[in-house]
Amino acid sequence: MKVLVDKCQDIAREIFNELGCGFDESIYQRAFEVSLRLAGYLYENKKVIPVYYKGYNVGDGEADLVVYGGKKQSLVIELKAIGAALSPKEETQLRKYLELLGIETGLLINFPQAGRKEVPEEPEIRQVSI
Repeated sequence: MKVLVDKCQDIAREIFNELGCGFDESIYQRAFEVSLRLAGYLYENKKVIPVYYKGYNVGDGEADLVVYGGKKQSLVIELKAIGAALSPKEETQLRKYLELLGIETGLLINFPQAGRKEVPEEPEIRQVSI
């Protein structure tokens, strides 16, 4: 799992180094998908996650990316492009996706935007596990 996590963190840094800040989340996601394809990883984008209450589907969540690293290793990646630092709200969202998908580890990645007093030189990355 460490190899997959490290590779995805490297991809995020590479994207931010090349594109910088100022783009919509969808641009960063497509760039991430290109890098995953070039690295030979299988993935699903916009993975629909049904939410059930008392046996009834009450809606769906949507994980940005689910990356498959072999040997039953999977990683959920939730991307953000916000002007503020990541909050517990985003981390809670990722934890819920992990629980619903039965996946143990995820990455929450924020490509920081202009509007902060100081824009960081690399994306904010948090590893989340359940």
